Amino acid sequence: MKDEQILEYFDGRGTAEITLWGRDIAQSNRIAAVAFELGYELHETDIVTRGQWRMIYLRDDSPDVRRRAQHTVDRLRAGGPLFPQVWAPAGTRPVPGRQIAPMEAASARRNMTAYETHGSRGLVIIAALFGVASLVLAWVAREALGGAVVLLVVAVLLGVVAALIPRWMRSWYEYNRRKVTRYDQQRSQRLGPPPPPAPPPPVGGNGWGGPGRNGS
Repeated sequence: MKDEQILEYFDGRGTAEITLWGRDIAQSNRIAAVAFELGYELHETDIVTRGQWRMIYLRDDSPDVRRRAQHTVDRLRAGGPLFPQVWAPAGTRPVPGRQIAPMEAASARRNMTAYETHGSRGLVIIAALFGVASLVLAWVAREALGGAVVLLVVAVLLGVVAALIPRWMRSWYEYNRRKVTRYDQQRSQRLGPPPPPAPPPPVGGNGWGGPGRNGS
């Protein structure tokens, strides 16, 4: 899927539904990065099969997000890059840490959303169920001492994992949150000079060089 095809989904409509097949699934982070620039937020990801994903984005109408989207539209109509060129202004120190790429930030935002939506409870339950199953199997195989001991060790390890999962998941969430925060700081430090006024659109034009479609 080319950038021009991705842009067509985020033309101002209220809801953008995208179905990805096969290799296009690998572009999900780039799609999320484009959606962010144009003021859309991922609402749902439905993994139909391993080779088919359906993603639903909703337009965010908050003032700051709409300003960001308009800046992106103006930049594209002026022939600028899809993603803003970020650098520290002269005489100022850059935001500490390595530069975060738009796709990396998009992936981190999706990870945060997944944690905020599902938390760690599901993984804890799965680990606990496997631990209980190991205990049951150890009891059943108690006459085979070696096998029973192995199963008991597995059950103990799974219990430890279940206890630690919430802490691990919270650390993972904080890691992604710091990454997104650093990207936002780097992005807002300087976005470069505003693009020149867009030329008048051709008669009957469409896409980013002409009047976009409106939807809700």
